[in-house]
Amino acid sequence: ITYFVPSYFNNINLLYPMLTVSLIAILANNLPLKKYYKTVFIMGLIYDILYSNIFLYNAFLFLLISKINTKIFKVLKQSLFLNILVTVLNIIIYDTITFLLIKFSNYQTIDFFDLIYKLKNSLLLNILIVFVYYFYFKKINSHHRIKW
Repeated sequence: ITYFVPSYFNNINLLYPMLTVSLIAILANNLPLKKYYKTVFIMGLIYDILYSNIFLYNAFLFLLISKINTKIFKVLKQSLFLNILVTVLNIIIYDTITFLLIKFSNYQTIDFFDLIYKLKNSLLLNILIVFVYYFYFKKINSHHRIKW
């Protein structure tokens, strides 16, 4: 929540990196399923402690997003393009659920255009982040044959 709200009131920031949310899609193809869910849950807990101040909110939201990711990757073949699409979907889900929580809890007065503004300004940078993550994990996995 504390990460989401300031973006509406500070128009100086044009890009919003969401490294953790972007990483959820990439990890889906680089970790065994059980370890993936544990890792995502722990990432959410850490995110809760550092950013949101709502215990377990991000942990469960990240877990929900990871479940959606595994369903998508079971049906479609893993590729850079699919990772980008899934990351965009992850960001939209994350920001929309957070927006709804803020909106309906009356934490701050925000409207739908605030959500669109945040999404618009976070997607480009996060697509670039996925490129870096994707090729980094691809190189590590091909060179070292890591067994997670």
